Amino acid sequence: MPDAIAAQDPVAGFSGASFARMIADSPTLTICLHDQREHRLTQSLAEATGTTPDDITVETVAGLLGTVHRILFRRIQDLTLAGHSNDEIARTIGAEATQAFDLLEPAPADYAA
Repeated sequence: MPDAIAAQDPVAGFSGASFARMIADSPTLTICLHDQREHRLTQSLAEATGTTPDDITVETVAGLLGTVHRILFRRIQDLTLAGHSNDEIARTIGAEATQAFDLLEPAPADYAA
């Protein structure tokens, strides 16, 4: 995520105000976006650990990471819609991402490292 923030990657949420408004105004798009991201993460974790995507540990770790990504994505959208520049958002979200992942880190620890 830090690389995506530094690059102001649209996939991380740096999409501009009109796209952010479209996503924010559509619960269906929001759910679909985050479900697809979590599904891909589950697949990647399963491959990295040599397990199956329906393994409870894989699903749980993907869910935890997906939740942090969802929260950060929403924060980027909120700041975009409030009129902040991408540079301001990147500085804010960079610090918040570190804090969020630091809170999460003890749970999966070295899983799939």
